[in-house]
Amino acid sequence: MEEFKDFKTFMEAIDEYGKKAGIVKIIPPKEWSEQLPGLIADKINDIKIRKPITQHILGNNGIFSQTNIEKRGTFTVNQWFELCQQPGHRPPTKKQKGILYDMIDNELLSNYLKNETKTSFLSTDQYKDIERYYWRTIAFNQAMYGADLLGTFFDDSIHFWNLNKLDNVLNNLKTVVPGVNSPYLYFGMWKATFAWHVEDMDLYSINLIHFGAPKQWYVIPPDYRKKFENFMQDQFYIQYKHCHQFLRHKTFIISPTVLKEQGIPIQRCVQQPGEIIITFPYGYHSGYNLDFNCAESVNFALDSWVPIGKIAKACECIEDTVMIDVDEIAPKQENKPQQEERLKTGIKTKCVLCPVEKPSFVSKDDDYCLMPFAQGVYVHKLCAEAMDETYIAKDRVYGVDDIPPIRKKLICIYCKKKSGACMQCCYDKCSRSFHATCAVESGAIMKRKAGRGSASKRSLYDAHCSQHDPKKIKDRQYIKEMANKLKRDLEIYTKWKDGVCKGRIQKCIPKQKVCKVLLQNGTVKRVYWRDIQLSPP
Repeated sequence: MEEFKDFKTFMEAIDEYGKKAGIVKIIPPKEWSEQLPGLIADKINDIKIRKPITQHILGNNGIFSQTNIEKRGTFTVNQWFELCQQPGHRPPTKKQKGILYDMIDNELLSNYLKNETKTSFLSTDQYKDIERYYWRTIAFNQAMYGADLLGTFFDDSIHFWNLNKLDNVLNNLKTVVPGVNSPYLYFGMWKATFAWHVEDMDLYSINLIHFGAPKQWYVIPPDYRKKFENFMQDQFYIQYKHCHQFLRHKTFIISPTVLKEQGIPIQRCVQQPGEIIITFPYGYHSGYNLDFNCAESVNFALDSWVPIGKIAKACECIEDTVMIDVDEIAPKQENKPQQEERLKTGIKTKCVLCPVEKPSFVSKDDDYCLMPFAQGVYVHKLCAEAMDETYIAKDRVYGVDDIPPIRKKLICIYCKKKSGACMQCCYDKCSRSFHATCAVESGAIMKRKAGRGSASKRSLYDAHCSQHDPKKIKDRQYIKEMANKLKRDLEIYTKWKDGVCKGRIQKCIPKQKVCKVLLQNGTVKRVYWRDIQLSPP
């Protein structure tokens, strides 16, 4: 209990581990948890769930997009519980697919509202069964979510780990920002989903389930965030072109199976009632609720977040997007221990070859790891490996002085700066130039060459500007070829339920890679090109 009392000290102690994993689960001491039921009982009747969202999820093959539609009306907690018991909103039972699952006892609602929860700690196999059922039926029976409701169950009687007044950098904000420095309540039901995202301004978040069923969490280790972002940009290219921060819209869902196929590791975590989940900067996370529950969540920031916040990007197409003036709230002076910690985990210096700044808590194997070239001069691992003249040996960078002066005069097409040194697009006679890190940040293709180690005195990457992205060139050719093939009235075959159905194309929509097809049973269906066959199976 003593170790748990000081929120800030506790978080700073686990910060290094959390930034590696992206997420940490905390099981609070019994003495702390026992304080909460009385608070919930006092406030539960005053809670109103206003304008919950209905989640419409479309897609297939593990790739989905989510549209949230506000539902007019207000629910009490009892009415929300009753809604969660209706057909279509209940989790699978032992009669469905052999799954044994009974997380909520209908006769004990009053106990749940008093936080006297019988947490059903199911076996790993049972949770896997539920997970498989979720992904098979994700697009069926739209779930509702009472999300982003301003409120808290905490009051001043809770002196530590009070989500309404955590000791953190955001306390320096001069205004209340709902959900950021003031908690939100979330009322879930079976399949109520939160799509892949990181927090606004790349902040930390804390989430506590007060009562009800667990949440299933997925998280991608921060070291793989760039690989994940590049994959998502390819899958949702139109959305990416419209808004480079489209993942902050929280509307895109990818299954663990698809991510695994792309070489992107994913961690799973089941959060039981009374347990706390902490998410960390750059840790993409998503998940869903297993039944009726209530959680409370808020953002926070440690001192180590300050350099992260200074380079955080915000979505500019949403009116109420969160923006924070980091200089205004950052600690004004560092004491000696903070200085030592900054030297250990913060920004050491800028890269001499590019203008991109990244926190250096990243691992030595990360592309943004700053490696020494000379006294007080550092180079990103990626920058050193991308230039023809530079190379890495024994954790040091060599060859910076060999870079031709003319290369240092090139202007980066992404950041528009003439600083450091640029590489150039390797497509034919294209002369576009860019910093290696700027290319990665902007989603350009940086393909590592096979069979070369960091000590090679030639670039380890084939780099293409956005216009000459090999995938996009190939995609444009594919779209052109398919559009020529899939003409109106062409007979095709497509999957239908458990078999294959014959149909006739009514309209081809190249931008979406779909066709409007009239099936032989009279149904008109939008069919993705990948599901179309031109000959009988």
